[in-house]
Amino acid sequence: MKKVLIFFIVVFCFNHSPTSAQGLPVTAPPEIWSIRSVDTMKTSRDKARAELYNKSYDNVIDNDLKIIKEMGANYVAIDTPYDDEFLPYLKRWVAHARSFGLKVWYRGNWSNWEGWFDYPKNMSPTEHIAKTSEFVEKHSDIFEDGDIFDPCPECENAGFWQLNSNNAAYNQFLQDQQAGLKKSFNKINKQVYTNIFSIIGGRAREVLDKQTANNLDNTITIDHYFKNTSSLADYYNHFSKDLNSHIIFGEFGAPIPDINGNMDENKQAEFIYDAFSNFYENKDVVIGINYNVLAEGSSALVNYDRTPRKAIEVIKDFYIPGSVQGVVTNTLCEKVPNLYIGTKEIPELAITNSDGEYRVVAPAGNIQISTDGTYYKNLTRDITITRGSTLALNIVVEPENPTIIYKLRLWLNQVLLEIRVKLKKFNL
Repeated sequence: MKKVLIFFIVVFCFNHSPTSAQGLPVTAPPEIWSIRSVDTMKTSRDKARAELYNKSYDNVIDNDLKIIKEMGANYVAIDTPYDDEFLPYLKRWVAHARSFGLKVWYRGNWSNWEGWFDYPKNMSPTEHIAKTSEFVEKHSDIFEDGDIFDPCPECENAGFWQLNSNNAAYNQFLQDQQAGLKKSFNKINKQVYTNIFSIIGGRAREVLDKQTANNLDNTITIDHYFKNTSSLADYYNHFSKDLNSHIIFGEFGAPIPDINGNMDENKQAEFIYDAFSNFYENKDVVIGINYNVLAEGSSALVNYDRTPRKAIEVIKDFYIPGSVQGVVTNTLCEKVPNLYIGTKEIPELAITNSDGEYRVVAPAGNIQISTDGTYYKNLTRDITITRGSTLALNIVVEPENPTIIYKLRLWLNQVLLEIRVKLKKFNL
Protein backbone atom coordinates (compact mmCIF):
# COMPACT_ATOMS: atom_id res chain seq x y z
CA MET A 1 0.00 0.00 0.00
CA LYS A 2 2.83 2.38 0.87
CA LYS A 3 4.41 1.91 -2.56
CA VAL A 4 1.10 2.63 -4.24
CA LEU A 5 0.69 5.85 -2.26
CA ILE A 6 4.22 6.91 -3.05
CA PHE A 7 3.45 6.34 -6.74
CA PHE A 8 0.40 8.57 -6.57
CA ILE A 9 2.40 11.17 -4.67
CA VAL A 10 4.95 11.23 -7.48
CA VAL A 11 2.22 11.61 -10.10
CA PHE A 12 0.44 14.30 -8.10
CA CYS A 13 3.56 16.29 -7.30
CA PHE A 14 4.84 16.49 -10.84
CA ASN A 15 1.51 16.88 -12.56
CA HIS A 16 0.76 19.89 -10.39
CA SER A 17 4.22 21.40 -10.27
CA PRO A 18 5.18 24.51 -12.28
CA THR A 19 8.53 22.84 -12.99
CA SER A 20 9.05 19.29 -14.19
CA ALA A 21 12.01 17.46 -15.67
CA GLN A 22 10.60 18.03 -19.15
CA GLY A 23 10.04 21.70 -18.35
CA LEU A 24 13.55 22.49 -17.19
CA PRO A 25 15.42 25.07 -19.28
CA VAL A 26 17.06 23.71 -22.41
CA THR A 27 20.80 23.50 -21.83
CA ALA A 28 23.82 23.04 -24.07
CA PRO A 29 24.62 19.51 -25.25
CA PRO A 30 26.06 17.48 -22.39
CA GLU A 31 29.83 17.42 -22.16
CA ILE A 32 32.33 16.19 -19.60
CA TRP A 33 35.38 18.03 -20.93
CA SER A 34 35.50 21.22 -22.99
CA ILE A 35 38.64 19.94 -24.72
CA ARG A 36 38.14 16.56 -26.38
CA SER A 37 40.90 15.90 -28.85
CA VAL A 38 42.42 13.10 -30.90
CA ASP A 39 46.02 13.29 -32.13
CA THR A 40 47.21 12.63 -35.67
CA MET A 41 50.98 12.64 -35.10
CA LYS A 42 51.71 9.55 -37.18
CA THR A 43 50.12 11.09 -40.25
CA SER A 44 50.16 14.88 -39.83
CA ARG A 45 53.81 14.95 -38.73
CA ASP A 46 55.59 11.73 -39.62
CA LYS A 47 54.27 11.78 -43.20
CA ALA A 48 54.68 15.51 -43.73
CA ARG A 49 57.49 15.12 -46.26
CA ALA A 50 56.34 11.88 -47.89
CA GLU A 51 52.82 13.19 -48.59
CA LEU A 52 53.69 16.86 -49.04
CA TYR A 53 52.72 16.99 -52.71
CA ASN A 54 50.44 13.96 -52.85
CA LYS A 55 47.00 15.46 -53.29
CA SER A 56 45.37 12.05 -53.28
CA TYR A 57 46.41 11.76 -49.63
CA ASP A 58 43.67 14.30 -48.91
CA ASN A 59 41.27 11.36 -49.02
CA VAL A 60 43.11 9.80 -46.08
CA ILE A 61 43.09 13.12 -44.21
CA ASP A 62 39.36 13.52 -44.78
CA ASN A 63 38.58 10.00 -43.68
CA ASP A 64 40.65 10.35 -40.51
CA LEU A 65 39.04 13.67 -39.62
CA LYS A 66 35.58 12.21 -40.23
CA ILE A 67 36.34 9.42 -37.75
CA ILE A 68 37.60 11.94 -35.20
CA LYS A 69 34.52 14.13 -35.59
CA GLU A 70 32.18 11.16 -35.22
CA MET A 71 33.96 10.22 -31.99
CA GLY A 72 32.64 13.41 -30.42
CA ALA A 73 35.96 15.25 -30.46
CA ASN A 74 35.86 19.02 -30.84
CA TYR A 75 39.61 19.34 -31.45
CA VAL A 76 42.09 17.57 -33.67
CA ALA A 77 45.76 17.71 -32.75
CA ILE A 78 47.85 18.46 -35.84
CA ASP A 79 51.58 17.93 -35.39
CA THR A 80 52.99 19.21 -38.68
CA PRO A 81 56.27 21.17 -38.28
CA TYR A 82 56.11 24.95 -38.66
CA ASP A 83 58.96 25.15 -41.19
CA ASP A 84 58.29 26.73 -44.59
CA GLU A 85 58.89 23.38 -46.25
CA PHE A 86 55.89 21.83 -44.51
CA LEU A 87 53.56 24.83 -44.49
CA PRO A 88 51.49 23.62 -47.49
CA TYR A 89 50.91 20.29 -45.74
CA LEU A 90 49.95 22.03 -42.49
CA LYS A 91 47.50 24.27 -44.32
CA ARG A 92 45.88 21.26 -46.00
CA TRP A 93 45.30 19.59 -42.64
CA VAL A 94 43.92 22.78 -41.14
CA ALA A 95 41.57 23.43 -44.06
CA HIS A 96 40.19 19.91 -43.92
CA ALA A 97 39.75 20.15 -40.14
CA ARG A 98 37.69 23.32 -40.57
CA SER A 99 35.45 21.55 -43.08
CA PHE A 100 34.50 19.10 -40.34
CA GLY A 101 33.88 21.84 -37.78
CA LEU A 102 36.93 20.92 -35.68
CA LYS A 103 39.09 23.34 -33.77
CA VAL A 104 42.82 22.81 -34.20
CA TRP A 105 45.28 22.00 -31.45
CA TYR A 106 48.63 22.89 -33.00
CA ARG A 107 51.26 20.50 -31.67
CA GLY A 108 54.06 21.00 -34.17
CA ASN A 109 57.51 22.49 -33.68
CA TRP A 110 60.50 23.75 -35.62
CA SER A 111 62.46 20.88 -37.12
CA ASN A 112 65.70 22.56 -36.00
CA TRP A 113 64.68 22.20 -32.36
CA GLU A 114 65.13 18.42 -32.12
CA GLY A 115 66.59 17.70 -35.56
CA TRP A 116 63.48 16.36 -37.26
CA PHE A 117 63.61 15.39 -40.95
CA ASP A 118 67.41 15.69 -41.02
CA TYR A 119 67.34 19.38 -40.15
CA PRO A 120 70.37 20.51 -38.14
CA LYS A 121 69.63 20.69 -34.42
CA ASN A 122 70.80 24.26 -34.01
CA MET A 123 67.94 26.42 -32.68
CA SER A 124 68.33 28.21 -29.35
CA PRO A 125 65.49 28.91 -26.89
CA THR A 126 65.67 32.63 -27.66
CA GLU A 127 65.48 31.95 -31.41
CA HIS A 128 62.57 29.59 -30.85
CA ILE A 129 60.47 32.24 -29.12
CA ALA A 130 61.28 34.90 -31.72
CA LYS A 131 60.67 32.66 -34.73
CA THR A 132 57.40 31.35 -33.31
CA SER A 133 56.03 34.85 -32.74
CA GLU A 134 56.98 35.73 -36.31
CA PHE A 135 55.22 32.60 -37.57
CA VAL A 136 51.97 33.46 -35.78
CA GLU A 137 51.91 37.03 -37.05
CA LYS A 138 52.80 36.01 -40.61
CA HIS A 139 50.21 33.22 -40.89
CA SER A 140 47.20 34.63 -39.10
CA ASP A 141 44.91 33.05 -41.71
CA ILE A 142 45.37 29.53 -40.34
CA PHE A 143 44.11 30.38 -36.85
CA GLU A 144 40.58 30.64 -35.48
CA ASP A 145 39.24 31.74 -32.12
CA GLY A 146 39.23 28.77 -29.77
CA ASP A 147 42.24 27.05 -31.32
CA ILE A 148 45.09 25.84 -29.13
CA PHE A 149 48.67 26.68 -30.07
CA ASP A 150 51.50 24.74 -28.49
CA PRO A 151 54.74 25.96 -30.09
CA CYS A 152 56.95 23.32 -28.56
CA PRO A 153 55.42 20.10 -27.13
CA GLU A 154 57.83 18.49 -24.66
CA CYS A 155 60.23 21.36 -25.26
CA GLU A 156 62.56 19.91 -22.62
CA ASN A 157 63.55 17.15 -25.08
CA ALA A 158 66.01 19.47 -26.80
CA GLY A 159 68.26 19.15 -23.75
CA PHE A 160 68.81 22.82 -22.90
CA TRP A 161 67.66 22.53 -19.30
CA GLN A 162 69.26 19.96 -17.06
CA LEU A 163 66.99 18.71 -14.30
CA ASN A 164 67.41 20.60 -11.01
CA SER A 165 70.37 22.78 -12.01
CA ASN A 166 68.40 24.54 -14.80
CA ASN A 167 64.88 24.36 -13.38
CA ALA A 168 64.65 28.12 -12.90
CA ALA A 169 65.78 28.77 -16.47
CA TYR A 170 63.20 26.31 -17.84
CA ASN A 171 60.40 27.94 -15.87
CA GLN A 172 61.50 31.34 -17.15
CA PHE A 173 61.53 30.04 -20.73
CA LEU A 174 57.93 28.82 -20.40
CA GLN A 175 56.85 32.18 -19.01
CA ASP A 176 58.66 34.09 -21.78
CA GLN A 177 57.24 31.76 -24.41
CA GLN A 178 53.69 32.40 -23.30
CA ALA A 179 54.21 36.15 -23.02
CA GLY A 180 55.46 36.25 -26.61
CA LEU A 181 52.54 34.19 -27.89
CA LYS A 182 49.93 36.28 -26.09
CA LYS A 183 51.39 39.41 -27.62
CA SER A 184 51.43 37.91 -31.13
CA PHE A 185 47.87 36.59 -31.01
CA ASN A 186 46.62 39.87 -29.61
CA LYS A 187 48.34 41.57 -32.53
CA ILE A 188 46.44 39.46 -35.08
CA ASN A 189 43.23 39.71 -33.03
CA LYS A 190 42.73 35.98 -32.53
CA GLN A 191 41.53 34.42 -29.26
CA VAL A 192 43.77 31.35 -29.23
CA TYR A 193 44.75 29.38 -26.12
CA THR A 194 48.41 30.11 -25.37
CA ASN A 195 48.63 28.46 -21.97
CA ILE A 196 48.52 24.81 -23.03
CA PHE A 197 52.14 23.69 -23.25
CA SER A 198 52.67 19.94 -23.19
CA ILE A 199 55.36 18.83 -20.74
CA ILE A 200 56.38 15.29 -19.87
CA GLY A 201 54.32 14.40 -16.80
CA GLY A 202 57.17 13.54 -14.45
CA ARG A 203 59.18 16.57 -15.55
CA ALA A 204 56.23 18.90 -15.00
CA ARG A 205 55.71 17.49 -11.53
CA GLU A 206 59.37 17.93 -10.59
CA VAL A 207 60.11 21.27 -12.23
CA LEU A 208 57.13 23.61 -12.58
CA ASP A 209 56.86 26.30 -9.94
CA LYS A 210 53.89 28.34 -8.74
CA GLN A 211 54.79 31.40 -10.79
CA THR A 212 54.82 29.39 -14.01
CA ALA A 213 51.55 27.70 -13.08
CA ASN A 214 49.99 31.11 -12.46
CA ASN A 215 51.29 32.40 -15.79
CA LEU A 216 49.70 29.41 -17.51
CA ASP A 217 46.36 30.31 -15.93
CA ASN A 218 46.81 27.39 -13.54
CA THR A 219 46.47 24.88 -16.34
CA ILE A 220 49.17 22.22 -16.51
CA THR A 221 49.32 20.09 -19.65
CA ILE A 222 51.12 16.79 -19.32
CA ASP A 223 52.15 14.17 -21.84
CA HIS A 224 51.78 11.16 -19.62
CA TYR A 225 51.57 7.42 -20.17
CA PHE A 226 51.04 5.03 -17.30
CA LYS A 227 50.84 1.36 -16.43
CA ASN A 228 47.79 1.69 -14.20
CA THR A 229 45.50 4.45 -13.02
CA SER A 230 46.49 4.11 -9.36
CA SER A 231 49.66 6.06 -10.14
CA LEU A 232 47.66 9.14 -11.15
CA ALA A 233 46.53 10.13 -7.65
CA ASP A 234 49.89 11.65 -6.76
CA TYR A 235 49.81 13.78 -9.92
CA TYR A 236 46.29 14.99 -9.22
CA ASN A 237 47.18 15.89 -5.64
CA HIS A 238 50.37 17.69 -6.59
CA PHE A 239 49.00 19.83 -9.40
CA SER A 240 45.62 20.59 -7.81
CA LYS A 241 46.83 21.19 -4.26
CA ASP A 242 50.47 22.29 -4.48
CA LEU A 243 50.06 24.38 -7.65
CA ASN A 244 46.32 25.10 -7.43
CA SER A 245 46.00 23.99 -11.05
CA HIS A 246 43.92 21.88 -13.40
CA ILE A 247 45.35 19.17 -15.63
CA ILE A 248 45.02 18.56 -19.35
CA PHE A 249 46.34 15.31 -20.73
CA GLY A 250 48.22 16.62 -23.78
CA GLU A 251 49.21 13.11 -24.77
CA PHE A 252 47.82 9.83 -23.53
CA GLY A 253 47.19 6.50 -25.20
CA ALA A 254 47.61 2.75 -24.83
CA PRO A 255 49.25 0.45 -25.25
CA ILE A 256 52.79 1.74 -25.18
CA PRO A 257 54.68 -1.59 -25.33
CA ASP A 258 57.53 -0.48 -23.03
CA ILE A 259 54.98 0.52 -20.38
CA ASN A 260 51.90 -1.62 -20.96
CA GLY A 261 53.28 -4.54 -22.91
CA ASN A 262 51.31 -5.75 -25.89
CA MET A 263 47.52 -5.67 -25.78
CA ASP A 264 44.93 -7.24 -27.99
CA GLU A 265 41.88 -5.24 -28.98
CA ASN A 266 39.87 -6.28 -25.91
CA LYS A 267 42.65 -5.49 -23.45
CA GLN A 268 43.20 -2.10 -25.06
CA ALA A 269 39.51 -1.26 -24.75
CA GLU A 270 39.46 -2.33 -21.09
CA PHE A 271 42.53 -0.25 -20.26
CA ILE A 272 41.18 2.84 -22.01
CA TYR A 273 37.84 2.42 -20.25
CA ASP A 274 39.60 2.32 -16.88
CA ALA A 275 41.69 5.38 -17.80
CA PHE A 276 38.74 7.46 -19.00
CA SER A 277 36.68 6.40 -15.99
CA ASN A 278 39.48 7.71 -13.80
CA PHE A 279 39.61 10.98 -15.74
CA TYR A 280 35.84 11.30 -15.33
CA GLU A 281 35.92 10.58 -11.61
CA ASN A 282 38.54 13.34 -11.30
CA LYS A 283 36.94 15.77 -13.74
CA ASP A 284 37.23 18.59 -11.24
CA VAL A 285 40.98 18.35 -11.85
CA VAL A 286 41.17 16.88 -15.37
CA ILE A 287 39.64 19.39 -17.78
CA GLY A 288 40.80 18.15 -21.18
CA ILE A 289 42.20 15.14 -23.03
CA ASN A 290 44.12 14.58 -26.24
CA TYR A 291 44.17 10.88 -27.11
CA ASN A 292 47.29 9.83 -28.95
CA VAL A 293 46.96 8.46 -31.57
CA LEU A 294 44.16 7.89 -34.08
CA ALA A 295 46.03 5.72 -36.56
CA GLU A 296 49.28 3.90 -37.35
CA GLY A 297 50.72 3.65 -33.85
CA SER A 298 50.72 1.06 -31.06
CA SER A 299 47.91 2.98 -29.32
CA ALA A 300 45.88 3.48 -32.51
CA LEU A 301 42.09 3.50 -32.35
CA VAL A 302 41.76 2.21 -35.90
CA ASN A 303 43.59 -0.44 -37.87
CA TYR A 304 45.78 0.46 -40.84
CA ASP A 305 42.79 -0.02 -43.15
CA ARG A 306 40.89 2.41 -40.86
CA THR A 307 38.45 -0.15 -39.58
CA PRO A 308 37.64 0.75 -35.98
CA ARG A 309 39.03 -1.02 -32.95
CA LYS A 310 36.81 -1.59 -29.90
CA ALA A 311 38.48 1.21 -27.95
CA ILE A 312 36.97 3.81 -30.26
CA GLU A 313 33.49 3.02 -28.94
CA VAL A 314 34.75 3.37 -25.39
CA ILE A 315 35.99 6.89 -26.05
CA LYS A 316 32.75 7.79 -27.83
CA ASP A 317 30.84 7.05 -24.63
CA PHE A 318 32.95 9.67 -22.82
CA TYR A 319 33.31 12.19 -25.66
CA ILE A 320 29.56 12.02 -26.41
CA PRO A 321 28.05 11.69 -22.92
CA GLY A 322 24.43 12.00 -22.02
CA SER A 323 22.69 13.61 -19.09
CA VAL A 324 19.88 13.06 -16.64
CA GLN A 325 17.96 15.94 -15.15
CA GLY A 326 14.88 16.54 -13.13
CA VAL A 327 13.36 17.90 -9.94
CA VAL A 328 13.66 16.42 -6.47
CA THR A 329 10.74 16.76 -4.07
CA ASN A 330 9.86 15.18 -0.78
CA THR A 331 6.69 13.21 -0.16
CA LEU A 332 4.89 16.48 0.64
CA CYS A 333 5.62 17.72 -2.89
CA GLU A 334 8.08 20.30 -1.54
CA LYS A 335 11.17 21.06 -3.61
CA VAL A 336 14.34 19.75 -1.97
CA PRO A 337 17.41 22.00 -2.28
CA ASN A 338 21.04 21.16 -1.45
CA LEU A 339 20.68 17.42 -2.04
CA TYR A 340 23.60 15.64 -3.65
CA ILE A 341 22.94 13.60 -6.78
CA GLY A 342 25.61 11.24 -8.01
CA THR A 343 26.72 7.73 -8.80
CA LYS A 344 28.44 5.00 -6.83
CA GLU A 345 31.83 6.26 -8.08
CA ILE A 346 31.10 9.99 -7.71
CA PRO A 347 28.48 10.59 -4.98
CA GLU A 348 28.51 14.37 -5.44
CA LEU A 349 28.17 14.93 -9.19
CA ALA A 350 25.51 17.59 -8.75
CA ILE A 351 23.56 19.36 -6.05
CA THR A 352 19.94 20.45 -6.31
CA ASN A 353 19.31 24.18 -6.51
CA SER A 354 16.72 26.18 -4.57
CA ASP A 355 13.98 24.81 -6.86
CA GLY A 356 15.09 21.21 -6.37
CA GLU A 357 16.48 21.02 -9.90
CA TYR A 358 19.53 18.98 -10.82
CA ARG A 359 21.49 17.88 -13.88
CA VAL A 360 24.09 15.12 -14.07
CA VAL A 361 26.31 14.56 -17.10
CA ALA A 362 27.69 11.02 -17.38
CA PRO A 363 29.32 8.73 -19.94
CA ALA A 364 26.89 6.76 -22.06
CA GLY A 365 25.96 3.39 -20.60
CA ASN A 366 24.15 1.85 -17.66
CA ILE A 367 24.67 3.67 -14.38
CA GLN A 368 23.12 3.76 -10.94
CA ILE A 369 22.14 7.25 -9.88
CA SER A 370 21.71 8.01 -6.20
CA THR A 371 20.75 10.75 -3.76
CA ASP A 372 22.74 11.62 -0.69
CA GLY A 373 21.49 14.02 1.96
CA THR A 374 21.50 14.54 5.69
CA TYR A 375 17.76 14.57 6.27
CA TYR A 376 16.50 12.21 3.57
CA LYS A 377 16.84 8.50 2.92
CA ASN A 378 19.31 7.69 0.18
CA LEU A 379 17.65 6.54 -3.00
CA THR A 380 19.14 4.69 -5.98
CA ARG A 381 17.85 4.25 -9.51
CA ASP A 382 19.26 2.16 -12.36
CA ILE A 383 19.16 4.15 -15.57
CA THR A 384 20.63 4.08 -19.07
CA ILE A 385 22.47 7.11 -20.40
CA THR A 386 22.35 7.49 -24.18
CA ARG A 387 24.99 9.36 -26.16
CA GLY A 388 24.10 13.00 -26.65
CA SER A 389 20.64 12.75 -25.10
CA THR A 390 18.98 13.94 -21.91
CA LEU A 391 16.88 11.66 -19.73
CA ALA A 392 14.12 13.22 -17.64
CA LEU A 393 13.99 11.80 -14.13
CA ASN A 394 12.04 13.35 -11.27
CA ILE A 395 12.78 11.98 -7.83
CA VAL A 396 10.74 11.81 -4.63
CA VAL A 397 12.67 11.32 -1.40
CA GLU A 398 11.47 10.39 2.08
CA PRO A 399 12.75 11.95 5.31
CA GLU A 400 15.05 9.79 7.40
CA ASN A 401 13.29 10.79 10.63
CA PRO A 402 10.06 12.65 9.84
CA THR A 403 8.66 14.88 12.56
CA ILE A 404 5.13 14.50 13.91
CA ILE A 405 4.06 17.59 11.97
CA TYR A 406 5.51 16.13 8.78
CA LYS A 407 3.69 12.83 9.35
CA LEU A 408 0.42 14.65 9.96
CA ARG A 409 0.79 16.69 6.78
CA LEU A 410 1.69 13.55 4.85
CA TRP A 411 -1.39 11.75 6.20
CA LEU A 412 -3.62 14.63 5.11
CA ASN A 413 -2.03 14.58 1.66
CA GLN A 414 -2.58 10.85 1.37
CA VAL A 415 -6.23 11.24 2.33
CA LEU A 416 -6.66 13.90 -0.34
CA LEU A 417 -4.92 11.71 -2.88
CA GLU A 418 -7.19 8.76 -2.12
CA ILE A 419 -10.22 11.01 -2.52
CA ARG A 420 -8.91 12.25 -5.86
CA VAL A 421 -8.32 8.70 -7.03
CA LYS A 422 -11.86 7.65 -6.12
CA LEU A 423 -13.38 10.72 -7.75
CA LYS A 424 -11.40 10.06 -10.90
CA LYS A 425 -12.56 6.44 -10.89
CA PHE A 426 -16.20 7.58 -11.01
CA ASN A 427 -15.42 10.46 -13.42
CA LEU A 428 -16.42 13.02 -10.82
